[in-house]
Amino acid sequence: MKKLLFSAIFMAAFFSVQAQETESSAQNDIMISPIELIAGPALNISYERLLNKDSGIGINAVWLLDDADDGGLSSQISPYYRMYFGKKYASGFFVEGFVPITTSNDTTWDYVYNQGPFPETYYKEDKNTTVGVGIGFGGKWVARRNIIFEVSGGIARRFGSGNFDKITGKGMLGIGYRF
Repeated sequence: MKKLLFSAIFMAAFFSVQAQETESSAQNDIMISPIELIAGPALNISYERLLNKDSGIGINAVWLLDDADDGGLSSQISPYYRMYFGKKYASGFFVEGFVPITTSNDTTWDYVYNQGPFPETYYKEDKNTTVGVGIGFGGKWVARRNIIFEVSGGIARRFGSGNFDKITGKGMLGIGYRF
């Protein structure tokens, strides 16, 4: 997971060095959602490379920071493509398609009743990785000094076999910076 994050940062730095002068010189957005960080605890961050005034590609990552043993989703990385419909450069209402890659810890409990009053319990933990396809929508606003705000949400179908939820989603109620 750390290698993937460092690779994404390296690629972002490489693309920003190779960027050509366009209508807007700021071509990169980085964002964090403080709501999940406070209430989760989860880290929800996003990076987007703006291709032109109407589109961009990016990656959103969510990591649960809680080490609870109850299983469930532990991380999700979602590459996406967005189309913007606003009047300003890469802002306003947008529609996106994304591919969530999720890892989850699935716990299977097995109860064995013996002659005594208490059953013996065994459990097995499996780490599953699934891929899905989803669609989302939202809005992005650029304020003064390249501060950006985003409200977005999306829903996706996960594919694969296993004991996991077939539906997942992603969302962002975040603040960030365009550079």
